[in-house]
Parts: sequence; structure tokens; C-alpha cells
Amino acid sequence: MLFDDPQDDDDMMFDDLDASDFVDAPSGPEEIPVPRSTANLLGHVEIEKQLLSMLAHGRFPHGLVFSGMEGIGKSVMAYRLARYLFSKDGKQDDTFSMFGDAPEPATSLYISPTDPVFARVASGGNADLLMIERPVDDKTGLMKASVPVDEIRKIAPFMRKTSSAEDGWRIVIIDDADTMTRSSQNSLLKILEEPPEKSLLILIAHRAGALLPTIYSRCVHIPFMPLGDDLIKNAIAARCAADRIPMILSMAEGSLGAAIEYSDPANADLIAQAIGLLNDGRKLSWGQIQIFADFFGNKGNDDAQRIFRETMLWVASGLVRNKIAGFDTLKAHSVAKKIKIYDDLRAHFDRCMLGNLDKRFLIIGAYMAFE
Repeated sequence: MLFDDPQDDDDMMFDDLDASDFVDAPSGPEEIPVPRSTANLLGHVEIEKQLLSMLAHGRFPHGLVFSGMEGIGKSVMAYRLARYLFSKDGKQDDTFSMFGDAPEPATSLYISPTDPVFARVASGGNADLLMIERPVDDKTGLMKASVPVDEIRKIAPFMRKTSSAEDGWRIVIIDDADTMTRSSQNSLLKILEEPPEKSLLILIAHRAGALLPTIYSRCVHIPFMPLGDDLIKNAIAARCAADRIPMILSMAEGSLGAAIEYSDPANADLIAQAIGLLNDGRKLSWGQIQIFADFFGNKGNDDAQRIFRETMLWVASGLVRNKIAGFDTLKAHSVAKKIKIYDDLRAHFDRCMLGNLDKRFLIIGAYMAFE
């Protein structure tokens, strides 16, 4: 596996354990700056150059689609661009000095955290910036499934207002734009058809195909690629034990956001425990699995249960794709068997989540899929 070969050691690891031997259920990752208050961006240098080039040549669009997997920097780039456009550096100046010299082209969108523009964007207090995202359900405390059309209808009157700065920008950033309903997207089209001058709409989409083709035709689509392992490794090296890093990099699959969450010590321990109990498909210790389920299957452990699901699906998916280190016994299964494990596991999780079933069964049933 990703750790030492577990044959006899695993049996010893889980002998005579009780609930007190498991790590505390993680309440979530350590405090991580939200995108609008993150000054530095990891990777995506070419995308930054592309945006600066469009600005320098006066070909900047009214709509941008930033697409790619979650946690790779799309939102960070969106706010980085917004801060730049709001700052003095972002004001386009097509005039020449009295000596006929053109202004020096910018080489970065970076704005210092000490700049007042940075503070206004980070606090949400910039009058020329409208941020739209999925709202939180008051009953469940969870984010709703989609961006409601009522939120999208706020954009048109906002865009029509005059900027608070002379010749300044009006910017709208829509996070999780791919969750917009068809009526929401149609409402957005009306804005994109006749956008006001010096206005910018940035759509952040994790599933680019969920947006209407007519929206694409009115925006510049900029795909973000997964980050390299070396970049992520350097970013999380101080957060967790070195022997956990290969596992975290494999699970994150190029997402810095996922890697930061998984590298939280409590989360990394949970992942290691969940994998250890798999015992590489050999005889499972159902007593220890029951203790594990009792500990992490309690109400209020939503983050721990989500990370458990992601861990088990990562193992099953890695077996199917043959892109996972170790797990030699499970790898020896036929392709059909490995696909069945993955399908059964996903179906099990869907039933538990949609049916709001006991989360202890969510955990126990996941191991049954591998037996």
C-alpha cells in the first residue's frame, strides 16, 4: 500500500483497539484563507500572461469562464484579476506621455495585501464588486444545490450602475456557475448580449459542460489544468508527516484545495485508518470496523464522513484505472470485479446520502463492497 506492507503489521495495529484509539473526528481543515483574501497564486503563470496580454492589447472581454477541477486556483485567479482591475495598475491608459513613450506593460496581476484595494475586496466591501455563490440552506446549514435565479437577477441592475471610481470597472464573480439552472443561465444571457462598458463577468465552473453553449459563445473560456505534484508537495510539506505526502498527492489529483484539506493532521489520520482497515482486501476485522463506524458515524461528523467517502472512492477508482500504489491483493481481481467494487460502492454511498440512512451503515457497507 502507500505505507509499509500491511500483512502482519496491520493485524497488530488494530489488535485490542477501542474507540479511544481513533483520532478525534475532524471538524474541518485548519483555517485557510478564502480566495478573495489570498494574495499569492500557485501555478497558472501562462493564464496570468494571457489575461495581461488581453488587457495590454485592448482586447479584454466582458465575460470570462474559468473552468477546471475544484481547488486548483480558479477563484483565487478571479479575485486576483478583480483586485488588479480595481487598482491603479489595472486602469487602462491608451495615451502616451508627452515624450511619446508607451507605459511599461505589467508582468503580474499581484496586488499587495497592504493595498487598500486588497482589503476592500477581501472584506466584501468593494462597491464595484458583486460576488454570487450558492447560498446556505438555513434548515440544514449546507450549501444549496444551485445558484438561484434570484441571485442572477441582481446582476443587471448592478452592472448598470456607475462605477464608484472614475472610469472604473464593475465586476461580477459567480462561483459554482455550473450549478446554475437553465432559467438562471438564460437570465445571464441577457446581460452578456449587451454588456455595459468597463464591466466584467467571471464565471467559475467546475464542470464546463454544464454551461449553455450560448454562454460560451459570449465569453472567453480559459481552462485551468491540475497542478503538478511538485507544486502541491511544496505547499503542504509543513502541514503533515512526510510519509503521508504520497498518499495525499495521489488523492488530491492536482487539486491544491483538496491536498490542503487532506493534509490536515486529523484528516490524514482518518484517511490512514480507513485504508488500514481495508487490509488490502484480505479478511476484514469487522469488530474494528464496527468501532470505527461507531466513532465516525455519529451525527455532526459530516466532514469526516465526506472524507471517508472520498477515500474509499479514491481506492476503488484507483483499482479500476490501475493508478494506485500498493493494494496488490485487490489489484489481482479481474477488471470486471474491480469495476463492480467501484459501482457497488458509489451506489451504496448514493443510497445512504439520498435516503439519509444511518452513517454507521455508510461506513460498514463501504467495507462490504470490498470484501
